[in-house]
Amino acid sequence: MDVQTPIKNEKFLKEDIINIPPSPFLNRLGYGTGVSVLQLVRSPRAGQMRSPWALKMINKKVKPNRIFSERLQAEAALLKKMSHPNIVGFRAFDKGKILYLGMEACDISLGDMIEQRVEIDDGPFSPKHILKVAIDVGNALDYLHTKMLILHGDMKSYNILVNGDFNICKLCDFGVTLPLDENGAVDQTKAGKAVYFGTEAWSAPEVIHGGVIGYKSDVFSYGLVFWEMMALMPPHLNIDDTTLDESVVCLDDEDIFCDKYGTRPAIPVNICSEKYADPLALFYCCTESLPAMRPSARHIVLCAEDMMTKMISSIVSE
Repeated sequence: MDVQTPIKNEKFLKEDIINIPPSPFLNRLGYGTGVSVLQLVRSPRAGQMRSPWALKMINKKVKPNRIFSERLQAEAALLKKMSHPNIVGFRAFDKGKILYLGMEACDISLGDMIEQRVEIDDGPFSPKHILKVAIDVGNALDYLHTKMLILHGDMKSYNILVNGDFNICKLCDFGVTLPLDENGAVDQTKAGKAVYFGTEAWSAPEVIHGGVIGYKSDVFSYGLVFWEMMALMPPHLNIDDTTLDESVVCLDDEDIFCDKYGTRPAIPVNICSEKYADPLALFYCCTESLPAMRPSARHIVLCAEDMMTKMISSIVSE
């Protein structure tokens, strides 16, 4: 199993602080609000190869901003505390000349995989791959919600990393997390001035229209990831109404709020309801408008595991 856990040995971290070459010499893995994620291939040490790192750094094009620095430091502190096979591993954090967070490097984000699939016109992901994502990232969410008492706050395909042919999936980007109380709602006494900062297209109804935000808000966003893997596009994108069985049209201007945000997108017409019955069932229950009607991440995992077992058994028996 491809499992890499966070390294918490302070001696290792001190010795492994690195000199970062200019960004043009680093491969860009992704980006977010005010930050860039670059891949650093580390030189062998004592004849041994060393795994690459993903470096999260404040984008040089962004004006100096204390909020981005504090957010990166908070994410580093949180990652250092966590240890789970489906959460990207912590590697190092340096507040020197260049502020960076060093993390375990994975192959590719699910969002990038979706884009690549569109480019080669490869069609939707298989039900098996969707169930694998449901299991792996569902386990990560369960760990966050029940053990760490944290809301991820920005669930979407670009924050899910994939190694190999879905050998293992890992959740990343913990820069906008919020604390949860014992009831699973955002703990306002600990959150202070922090507010929900997720991406609107993936946000739950209670985020968009006002309501109690809690761990079920992550579940709604996660359900939209299953939709992404079938539709091969972000939810509520400006699209032609021939693509879906209902027209879901948003204005091109990103500054104009889309009235479809916080709703369940229609299923693409090319998705066979029989073949995709299991992923569709997960999608529908996760995107219920009322939080109380949505399952917990643990429930998602149990259902997806049962679906996967039956799927494999039916393939073997054929």
